[in-house]
Amino acid sequence: MDDTPGENIMTGPAWSKEETDSVEVTHRPPAGIVDHLSLYTVKTLRFCFDIVSGYVVKSKVGAMKERDWIRRIMFLETVAGVPGMVAGMSRHLRSLRAMQRDYGWIHSLLAEAENERMHLLIALKLRNPGIGFRLLVIAGQAGFFAYYTIAYIISPRYCHRLVAYLEEEAVYTYTKLIEQIDGGSLPLFKHMKAPSFAVKYYNLDKDAMLREVFNCMRMDESAHRDANHHFGDLKPDEPNVMTDHLVKHHFGSFHILQGVDACAWKFTENALRKEFHALDKNKNGTLSLEELKEAPAIKDSVDLEQFEEMWREVGGTGNKELSEKEFLELMRKISNFDSENFR
Repeated sequence: MDDTPGENIMTGPAWSKEETDSVEVTHRPPAGIVDHLSLYTVKTLRFCFDIVSGYVVKSKVGAMKERDWIRRIMFLETVAGVPGMVAGMSRHLRSLRAMQRDYGWIHSLLAEAENERMHLLIALKLRNPGIGFRLLVIAGQAGFFAYYTIAYIISPRYCHRLVAYLEEEAVYTYTKLIEQIDGGSLPLFKHMKAPSFAVKYYNLDKDAMLREVFNCMRMDESAHRDANHHFGDLKPDEPNVMTDHLVKHHFGSFHILQGVDACAWKFTENALRKEFHALDKNKNGTLSLEELKEAPAIKDSVDLEQFEEMWREVGGTGNKELSEKEFLELMRKISNFDSENFR
């Protein structure tokens, strides 16, 4: 029985079935020396790990069973949680030293590390590893942490591209796992209910199956793949303008008008409806620009010039007043604006 308390679990992205089913195995060809070094580092790491873990032989003869897959996932996720934390810490310290903003990198990187850690915790609900495995994890993490920290100081681009190529491999791995579940070679996984921990984290239906969890984990990895390729394209001092799915979920404020978490939006929306009717002094079912600009919450959330621009984006022109639906759309824009720019 899973006795995980639900109140201290940061919920993850609420992926739709269409999104999780649409994930594709992709590969971005390397361009330049740095990209080639990253790719061949990943190929070397994977080759060594596949040999040591017995994956090469077992996968060829169709002998990969549920126990083998869980051990593989657990080890990979203990390593996968390192890069985001190292990169986020490095940029955090740099921001403190330089006394300037980071422009959107830190939150995405730390959210990535947290997401990979949650993958590990989900796997641990399926199997409790022994002392030998735990010692291997300690050794592997220590070596990779030292290597990645030094590498990130020398070349952030190399590191982000390396992670992107690692995530390409992760998407491939989870795709093979799902194919084997669907093919009937992993019957325990096929008929196993999703752990309640995973149900809470991914906001799944209470009767969700384990396959759905693996599908969500694969979707996460594809998002990390794309995000790190994006980081690899940027210079270290360029702003990160990519909307990262994890930032909204792991680092969103539950303030009524900013940082709205997708999972909490239904509750926030109810609060905003009450706010709408409180601001509607003449009870005509609409709000004017002047009425909204005078609201203390609006003044505290966003610059008035930016607010007027958002007003126009949702259809506010001249003396037009916003309906309740348009008001909610405007508040959503303010929430997204704050989460993307106040970093």
